[in-house]
Amino acid sequence: MSSSSPSPRKAPVTPLVEKPAPLGGGRVFVFCLSLAVMVLISAWPHFLGRTPETMNHNAAMVLMLGMSCGFVYGIGFTPKLRIWRWLFSAWSALGLMLLGVLMRVMG
Repeated sequence: MSSSSPSPRKAPVTPLVEKPAPLGGGRVFVFCLSLAVMVLISAWPHFLGRTPETMNHNAAMVLMLGMSCGFVYGIGFTPKLRIWRWLFSAWSALGLMLLGVLMRVMG
C-alpha cells in the first residue's frame, strides 16, 4: 500500500465578491423603461411630432441614446473603462430618457 497524503487545496487567486447592483432591482426597471420607449417610438412615432417638419430630431436622438444605454445596463453588462461605465449606468440612461421627453414636451 502506498501512503498518499491528500494534496492541499489551493486558495483562489482572487476571491469572487458579489457586488450589489446599483439601484437594487433597478436593472429590471431600466430595461422595462427602455422597452417602453422602444414600443412608444415604434408604435406611435407621432409622439415626436405630427409631420416631418415638426419632428423634434434632437429629442429623438437623446431619447434613443438613453434607450440604448438602458438596454446595455439592463441586460447586465458592466464595462471596465470608467467613461463607458458612466455612460452605460442607470443614472445616465434615466437622465437621457427624461431629457428626451422634456425636450419633446417643452420644445
